[in-house]
This record gives sequence, structure tokens and C-alpha cells, in this order.
Amino acid sequence: MPKQPTELHLRPLAPYEDRLLAALAFFRTQRKAATQAHHCLAMYLRQSESRIMSEVDFYAELSGLGKLELLELIYTDPDKAETLIEQAAGVGVKDTFEEVKSNE
Repeated sequence: MPKQPTELHLRPLAPYEDRLLAALAFFRTQRKAATQAHHCLAMYLRQSESRIMSEVDFYAELSGLGKLELLELIYTDPDKAETLIEQAAGVGVKDTFEEVKSNE
């Protein structure tokens, strides 16, 4: 059976963005803010699909997988995906985006 999407729990928005979301919900058939936020996230992801999938495709090529295979692996077993990428690229995604602590 395929893995089912999990429920998201997000931190509160910054005051300005919270007001923007309220206005957007108000003008879009009086939706609840949570419903509007769901639609906003879905729209952002769809609009960003090309950029996201280009990155997935790059790492899939390095790892010897198809892009949809890697996408599914990231979804179902992100630790295994991280290991494959680290083995293929010599550095993991987590290492690339972690904040470096300075010795100041």
C-alpha cells in the first residue's frame, strides 16, 4: 500500500504574512485561513515543480536512479535517499544546508 500523506502542523506566520493570508481568504469565498493556507502551499509547490524536479533529477542522475524513483524514495525513506546522494556526490544534502557554527 502506498504511503499516505501526513498532516502538516505549521508554526504561526509572521504578523504581516498572517494578515496577507487573512485578506486572501477573505477575498476567496470567505475560506478559513487554514484552508487558504493549504491552497497557497499547494499552489506554490505546483508553481515550483520545475525547479524542485530539476534538483531531484540532478541527484537522481548522480545516484543512478530515475527522477521519479528518487522522488518516491525521498517521500518514503528520506534517510535512505540521503545516504544514496551522499555516496554518489561525496556530500549529503543535510550537510550542504546545515548552518556552520563559527568559532567566534
